[in-house]
Order: sequence, then C-alpha cells, then structure tokens
Amino acid sequence: MIKTDKIDEDKLIEGLLRIASNIKIAHHIPGRIRLKASLSGLNSVQEIDIKKIVGSIPGILSVRINPFGMSAIIEYDQEQLPCDLWVSLGEVGKRPEIAARVVERLQTLFSDRRRYEQF
Repeated sequence: MIKTDKIDEDKLIEGLLRIASNIKIAHHIPGRIRLKASLSGLNSVQEIDIKKIVGSIPGILSVRINPFGMSAIIEYDQEQLPCDLWVSLGEVGKRPEIAARVVERLQTLFSDRRRYEQF
C-alpha cells in the first residue's frame, strides 16, 4: 500500500470519485467487488491509473484489471471498507448530491489509517 500525505489523499479521493462516476457495480459479495466501466465514461477512466488509486485505499487487498472486459475485481477488508461505502461510491454517478458524504467517509478512512500507522 502506498503511504500518502494530505495533498495526495485529496488527489486520490478526487480520482476515486471520477472513477466512481463512470462505473457500475457488476457483482458484489462482502470482501469482493467487480466494477464495470460505462462505455460513455471509458475515455475518462482510461486516463486514470485505476490500480494505483484503488490500491492506495486502506483496506484494499488486491486489484485485478481486465481492460478487455472494461472491469476491475477488487478484494477488500470488510472491517475497513464496509459494503455500504461501496454502494455509495457506485451511486455517485447517478446521485452527485451524495459525493460530499462519500468524500467525508473516505477522508475519515485515511485519517484512521494515519492514526494506526503512528503506532
């Protein structure tokens, strides 16, 4: 996992929201999610290093990208990344009004990680 400072965290969250607004949840079981890029958002998503952004989030265990299927499989720790956070991320594209709440939750996630790393 990549260690980040506050500036990098803001960029990571911005990139994650950009990704989230161009994907949908194709399949989800606690601990594993498959995200699929929308055809309309493909150009936007291609410009982003999805693996780096998603892999930098605390609780991500692995990221596998399938460029031909325009999808990614992410395995994660349910304790750190609850299912409802993924659902909220998946809804950002359709419901931009929830983006601020999602950003707040992600900032808290990074803040909690910084506190943990101090010990």
